[in-house]
Amino acid sequence: MLRKLTILLVCALLTGCGSSSPRFGGDDTHRSAPKGKKIQQGPRFSSAHIEEEKKEDDRKVDPVKVAAKHVSTALPGNAGGGLNNQQMMDVILGYIGTPYQYGGETRSGIDCSAFSQQVFDQAAGIKLPRTTKDQIHLGTAARRESLKFGDLIFFNTTGTNPSHVGIYIGDDLFAHASEAYGVTISSLESTYFKKRFTEARRIVP
Repeated sequence: MLRKLTILLVCALLTGCGSSSPRFGGDDTHRSAPKGKKIQQGPRFSSAHIEEEKKEDDRKVDPVKVAAKHVSTALPGNAGGGLNNQQMMDVILGYIGTPYQYGGETRSGIDCSAFSQQVFDQAAGIKLPRTTKDQIHLGTAARRESLKFGDLIFFNTTGTNPSHVGIYIGDDLFAHASEAYGVTISSLESTYFKKRFTEARRIVP
């Protein structure tokens, strides 16, 4: 089973992070595109912060290895809490490699706030609002040094706070829809994310 999952993830990563993947700017403080309207694909403001992420993300994480660890030992989590960590990780891993799309809400293309919204809905039946600016007001504040599995973590990546959101999964790692790489797993200790982290919110105690 581990071998099969690893192969599937490699295929997803090659598809989702290829040269044809949508990689464009903007934050996720928007509402989803109205029905019948095409989602705009292209730079919203500037691609400078995308290039900064690629340059400053100096602690690259291999999602395939994270998946393997999840299957074999399970990532450290919020045991006894209200979240089913395994179920949430299964949903997260199912999105790995999905390309980033501003306004997107599906496995064909998704943005960061839609990703967190979909994961919580599918894994726990918890309905999050659509935008980062609304999600940041949920739950209770969580300290950086005491993060737990499932905490939402927020960043200022564009000069607007919050402009990016991810889901903490343990070991200083978080899952998110990156504008540079699509849905992936990154380290909070990388230069890029460490200096742009602003706060965290605990949705489920």
